[in-house]
Amino acid sequence: MNEFPKYDDVGSFPLPSNIDIEAFKQFYWTAYKGFVNKYDIFEHKGVNNYFIQPFLDSFILKEKAGVEIINFPQHMDMYSQFLKPIRDYEKVPGLIFPDKAFILEMFVLNKYAREYYEREKKPLEVKICITGPLELYIKNHGFTIYLDMAINYAKSINSFLKNSTINTKFMKTSLVSIDEPSFGYVDMANVSNDEIIKIFDTSLEGVDSISQIHLHTLNLASLALQTSNIDVLTCEYASDNTNKIPKKDLEHHDKFMRVGITRTNINSIMAEALDSGVEYDIVNTFEGTMNLIDPEERIERNLKDALDLYGDRLKYVGPDCGVSGWAPPQIAYELLYRTGKVIQRVKKNM
Repeated sequence: MNEFPKYDDVGSFPLPSNIDIEAFKQFYWTAYKGFVNKYDIFEHKGVNNYFIQPFLDSFILKEKAGVEIINFPQHMDMYSQFLKPIRDYEKVPGLIFPDKAFILEMFVLNKYAREYYEREKKPLEVKICITGPLELYIKNHGFTIYLDMAINYAKSINSFLKNSTINTKFMKTSLVSIDEPSFGYVDMANVSNDEIIKIFDTSLEGVDSISQIHLHTLNLASLALQTSNIDVLTCEYASDNTNKIPKKDLEHHDKFMRVGITRTNINSIMAEALDSGVEYDIVNTFEGTMNLIDPEERIERNLKDALDLYGDRLKYVGPDCGVSGWAPPQIAYELLYRTGKVIQRVKKNM
């Protein structure tokens, strides 16, 4: 193996306990409207108190946990963050005016990056995770796919990514990822495999970063492998150890893997604990939830399995998915920290 896999995360993170989610949303959309209209959102007290500062607090927790390529903390849900701007600034159904598509969090990080650079003497490496075009289409229109409409969503996603991918002396958007959790689990009608490949490629066309597709299952990995614009496939391996594909398939298509090595599906993990006889009142406490995080031994086993499976085709590792369910933020931090601790230990001993 030429280079040890980098530690990245998928995105979602619990809000600080003192911030009400409805207040966060209110000031997020206030900031969005202001940004589109070229106002200085950093001068707005409510936006600073209820969006910018809580967001930065979450980002700094990820940074302290040891994540190497940090996905901006997603406090908005994965659908409304993109569907609302598309609806508000719609050119035609599903297609946003390109100059209205922004991921605000990236511009907040761009300001923070100067401070980081002065402290660390290197650019801040960040990642964008954005809801994929098929996932947005399905959420709005169901499982019968009409290509022209799906392409509109793909073009909208492409605008969000191009407008929000920032590469400067201070900050590097090393990764972008389209999130397609339903892909491979649901049956889609009226769309061919070639059309699905076209939809994915359109969403990532001309984006100046390494690109991932975040999948919860590899059932339809063959389609992602055939794309031109996806570089890395993901694998939620920690929650399902059958979630793997042959290394030779990656080599044949010149693709790489990101593997999840720490489980994040908290509802399933909690159900397992309850089935084993643990009382709900014990599980549903700070210490009880903390005890649900995968132990280091399990994380290390998953990491070593991934290294054995994929070798030099393994480029990224981290938790399976986002950690918004692991509230309060100190618990999410522990999950990320424990994952990073294992990665660094295995790396040191290679």
